[in-house]
Amino acid sequence: MESIKNTTLLQAVASSIQHEKDCFDFYLKAAEQVKSSDLKDFFNELAEDTEEHITLIQKMYSELSGGVAFPNLKELNAVHKFHKTPIAKMMKKVDKNINADYKDDLDTVSHALKISEDAREFCEKMKTKFTDPSIKRFFNKLAFIKEEERIMVESQHIFLQQKDKTKYYWEDESLLNS
Repeated sequence: MESIKNTTLLQAVASSIQHEKDCFDFYLKAAEQVKSSDLKDFFNELAEDTEEHITLIQKMYSELSGGVAFPNLKELNAVHKFHKTPIAKMMKKVDKNINADYKDDLDTVSHALKISEDAREFCEKMKTKFTDPSIKRFFNKLAFIKEEERIMVESQHIFLQQKDKTKYYWEDESLLNS
Protein backbone atom coordinates (compact mmCIF):
# COMPACT_ATOMS: atom_id res chain seq x y z
CA MET A 1 0.00 0.00 0.00
CA GLU A 2 1.23 3.44 -0.91
CA SER A 3 2.28 5.67 1.98
CA ILE A 4 0.70 9.02 2.73
CA LYS A 5 4.23 10.45 2.87
CA ASN A 6 4.56 9.85 -0.90
CA THR A 7 1.74 12.29 -1.60
CA THR A 8 2.55 14.89 -4.22
CA LEU A 9 1.43 18.50 -4.09
CA LEU A 10 -0.85 17.79 -7.04
CA GLN A 11 -2.54 14.92 -5.19
CA ALA A 12 -2.94 17.00 -2.02
CA VAL A 13 -4.49 19.85 -3.97
CA ALA A 14 -6.76 17.56 -6.00
CA SER A 15 -8.11 15.85 -2.88
CA SER A 16 -8.66 19.24 -1.23
CA ILE A 17 -10.58 20.50 -4.25
CA GLN A 18 -12.69 17.36 -4.23
CA HIS A 19 -13.41 17.98 -0.54
CA GLU A 20 -14.51 21.54 -1.35
CA LYS A 21 -16.79 20.24 -4.11
CA ASP A 22 -18.32 17.75 -1.68
CA CYS A 23 -18.83 20.57 0.84
CA PHE A 24 -20.40 22.71 -1.87
CA ASP A 25 -22.93 19.93 -2.59
CA PHE A 26 -23.60 19.51 1.14
CA TYR A 27 -24.21 23.23 1.65
CA LEU A 28 -26.61 23.43 -1.30
CA LYS A 29 -28.50 20.36 -0.05
CA ALA A 30 -28.62 21.87 3.45
CA ALA A 31 -29.93 25.17 2.07
CA GLU A 32 -32.78 23.28 0.42
CA GLN A 33 -33.62 21.26 3.54
CA VAL A 34 -33.53 23.82 6.36
CA LYS A 35 -36.73 25.64 7.23
CA SER A 36 -35.27 28.96 8.35
CA SER A 37 -34.74 31.48 5.57
CA ASP A 38 -31.75 32.86 7.50
CA LEU A 39 -30.20 29.39 7.50
CA LYS A 40 -30.94 28.98 3.80
CA ASP A 41 -29.00 32.21 3.21
CA PHE A 42 -26.23 31.02 5.54
CA PHE A 43 -25.75 27.73 3.72
CA ASN A 44 -25.91 29.43 0.32
CA GLU A 45 -23.16 31.80 1.51
CA LEU A 46 -21.06 28.83 2.64
CA ALA A 47 -21.54 27.27 -0.81
CA GLU A 48 -20.31 30.50 -2.40
CA ASP A 49 -17.34 30.47 -0.04
CA THR A 50 -16.40 26.96 -1.17
CA GLU A 51 -16.30 28.19 -4.76
CA GLU A 52 -13.86 30.86 -3.62
CA HIS A 53 -11.87 28.22 -1.72
CA ILE A 54 -11.48 26.17 -4.90
CA THR A 55 -10.16 29.19 -6.77
CA LEU A 56 -7.82 29.98 -3.87
CA ILE A 57 -6.57 26.37 -3.70
CA GLN A 58 -5.85 26.38 -7.43
CA LYS A 59 -4.00 29.67 -7.03
CA MET A 60 -1.99 28.22 -4.11
CA TYR A 61 -1.06 25.25 -6.30
CA SER A 62 0.18 27.58 -9.02
CA GLU A 63 2.24 29.61 -6.53
CA LEU A 64 3.70 26.55 -4.78
CA SER A 65 4.49 24.75 -8.03
CA GLY A 66 6.33 27.65 -9.61
CA GLY A 67 3.55 28.96 -11.84
CA VAL A 68 2.17 25.65 -13.15
CA ALA A 69 -1.61 25.87 -13.66
CA PHE A 70 -3.77 23.30 -11.93
CA PRO A 71 -5.10 20.75 -14.45
CA ASN A 72 -8.76 20.06 -15.11
CA LEU A 73 -10.00 17.52 -12.52
CA LYS A 74 -11.42 15.20 -15.20
CA GLU A 75 -8.02 15.05 -16.89
CA LEU A 76 -6.30 14.68 -13.55
CA ASN A 77 -8.40 11.70 -12.52
CA ALA A 78 -7.81 9.95 -15.82
CA VAL A 79 -4.06 10.53 -15.73
CA HIS A 80 -3.17 10.35 -12.05
CA LYS A 81 -6.05 8.34 -10.54
CA PHE A 82 -5.99 10.74 -7.60
CA HIS A 83 -9.18 9.21 -6.12
CA LYS A 84 -7.15 6.08 -5.31
CA THR A 85 -4.31 7.89 -3.52
CA PRO A 86 -3.94 7.59 0.27
CA ILE A 87 -4.60 11.32 0.73
CA ALA A 88 -7.89 11.11 -1.22
CA LYS A 89 -8.95 8.03 0.72
CA MET A 90 -8.19 9.81 4.01
CA MET A 91 -10.12 12.87 2.87
CA LYS A 92 -13.14 10.68 2.10
CA LYS A 93 -13.05 9.48 5.71
CA VAL A 94 -12.91 13.10 6.86
CA ASP A 95 -16.03 13.78 4.80
CA LYS A 96 -18.04 10.97 6.42
CA ASN A 97 -20.62 13.42 7.81
CA ILE A 98 -21.40 15.00 4.46
CA ASN A 99 -23.96 12.38 3.42
CA ALA A 100 -25.71 11.99 6.78
CA ASP A 101 -29.42 12.61 7.29
CA TYR A 102 -30.50 15.56 9.42
CA LYS A 103 -33.45 15.76 11.81
CA ASP A 104 -33.91 19.51 11.89
CA ASP A 105 -32.16 22.84 11.34
CA LEU A 106 -29.98 22.55 14.43
CA ASP A 107 -28.93 19.02 13.49
CA THR A 108 -28.00 20.23 9.99
CA VAL A 109 -25.83 23.00 11.43
CA SER A 110 -24.34 20.50 13.91
CA HIS A 111 -23.29 18.30 10.99
CA ALA A 112 -21.85 21.32 9.18
CA LEU A 113 -19.86 22.13 12.31
CA LYS A 114 -18.54 18.57 12.52
CA ILE A 115 -17.57 18.67 8.83
CA SER A 116 -15.65 21.92 9.28
CA GLU A 117 -13.99 20.73 12.51
CA ASP A 118 -12.92 17.45 10.89
CA ALA A 119 -11.50 19.25 7.84
CA ARG A 120 -9.59 21.74 9.97
CA GLU A 121 -8.19 18.99 12.19
CA PHE A 122 -7.21 16.96 9.13
CA CYS A 123 -5.30 19.90 7.64
CA GLU A 124 -3.59 20.59 10.97
CA LYS A 125 -2.40 16.97 11.14
CA MET A 126 -1.40 16.82 7.47
CA LYS A 127 0.88 19.83 7.67
CA THR A 128 3.07 17.87 10.10
CA LYS A 129 3.16 14.65 8.05
CA PHE A 130 5.23 15.83 5.11
CA THR A 131 8.83 16.83 4.53
CA ASP A 132 8.04 18.63 1.27
CA PRO A 133 7.85 22.32 2.25
CA SER A 134 5.30 23.07 -0.48
CA ILE A 135 2.86 20.49 0.87
CA LYS A 136 3.46 21.72 4.44
CA ARG A 137 2.70 25.32 3.37
CA PHE A 138 -0.33 24.19 1.42
CA PHE A 139 -1.88 22.40 4.40
CA ASN A 140 -0.93 25.25 6.72
CA LYS A 141 -2.83 27.72 4.52
CA LEU A 142 -5.71 25.31 4.10
CA ALA A 143 -5.93 24.81 7.88
CA PHE A 144 -6.32 28.58 8.24
CA ILE A 145 -9.14 28.64 5.66
CA LYS A 146 -10.87 25.73 7.37
CA GLU A 147 -10.55 27.41 10.77
CA GLU A 148 -12.29 30.53 9.43
CA GLU A 149 -15.09 28.34 8.08
CA ARG A 150 -15.34 26.46 11.38
CA ILE A 151 -15.70 29.73 13.31
CA MET A 152 -18.55 30.88 11.06
CA VAL A 153 -20.41 27.59 11.43
CA GLU A 154 -19.75 27.46 15.16
CA SER A 155 -21.19 30.97 15.55
CA GLN A 156 -24.33 29.90 13.74
CA HIS A 157 -24.51 26.75 15.87
CA ILE A 158 -24.21 28.74 19.10
CA PHE A 159 -26.82 31.22 17.89
CA LEU A 160 -29.30 28.42 17.17
CA GLN A 161 -28.84 27.04 20.67
CA GLN A 162 -29.60 30.38 22.32
CA LYS A 163 -32.98 30.75 23.97
CA ASP A 164 -33.15 34.45 23.04
CA LYS A 165 -33.05 34.50 19.25
CA THR A 166 -32.43 38.21 18.82
CA LYS A 167 -30.27 39.16 15.90
CA TYR A 168 -26.52 39.23 16.16
CA TYR A 169 -25.35 42.56 17.52
CA TRP A 170 -23.75 43.48 14.20
CA GLU A 171 -27.16 43.07 12.52
CA ASP A 172 -28.91 45.44 14.93
CA GLU A 173 -29.65 48.54 12.86
CA SER A 174 -30.19 50.72 15.94
CA LEU A 175 -26.64 50.02 17.09
CA LEU A 176 -25.24 50.65 13.63
CA ASN A 177 -26.97 54.03 13.35
CA SER A 178 -25.83 55.38 16.73
